[in-house]
Amino acid sequence: MRRRTIENFNCAQPCANRAKLMSTLMFALALFVAPLTHAKDDPASLVQDTANELLREFTAKRAQLEGNHKALFQLVERIASPLFDFDYISKLVLAKSWKQASPQQRAEFAEEFKRLIIVTYATALFSYTGNETMEFGESKIREKKGVYFGTVNTEVRLSDDAPVAVVYFLIRRQNKPWKIYNLSVGSLNMVLNYRNVIQSSIHSEGLDGVIAGMKENNDKNF
Repeated sequence: MRRRTIENFNCAQPCANRAKLMSTLMFALALFVAPLTHAKDDPASLVQDTANELLREFTAKRAQLEGNHKALFQLVERIASPLFDFDYISKLVLAKSWKQASPQQRAEFAEEFKRLIIVTYATALFSYTGNETMEFGESKIREKKGVYFGTVNTEVRLSDDAPVAVVYFLIRRQNKPWKIYNLSVGSLNMVLNYRNVIQSSIHSEGLDGVIAGMKENNDKNF
């Protein structure tokens, strides 16, 4: 049986639109570079600082990284991946399948999903020119049973295109750092779109088959 790949998560979109939305999504993670001042508890602050660090190092080493994607992936994993709560993202993506999964399956899926995001994000970095812009809107924070949820509203403009609304959803538990658990770009929701693709694959291949397929694809890049 041929396994479905999970590289492109918005299968309902035409390829050109899907690629553009993915580029916008990835650029949105890299464009927190405006000289803004944030309160310590503002979730946008952590995202901005992380992106600044990543872009500084990527720009300085860009020529070397062009021919060494393994080093590029290691750079993104070291700097950017701590910004994401991959366990929580995996729980949201797997939905009901998360409850049925064993602890080992949960851990393996979260690891392969993390590697998938690293490859997607790292590859998009090579399209960064420094001319892209981002404008910040309002940041909102709400609390539920001791857990804080943050929403950061932004608009991203690529070249002369119309601005695209990009929303970051973050979570903070017990005074731990803010972490991203979802993003939306226009009408595209990262978690929901990955969930649709992966749930369809689980139905036909089972969770172990999906994990094996993701690992096979990821191993080609790492």
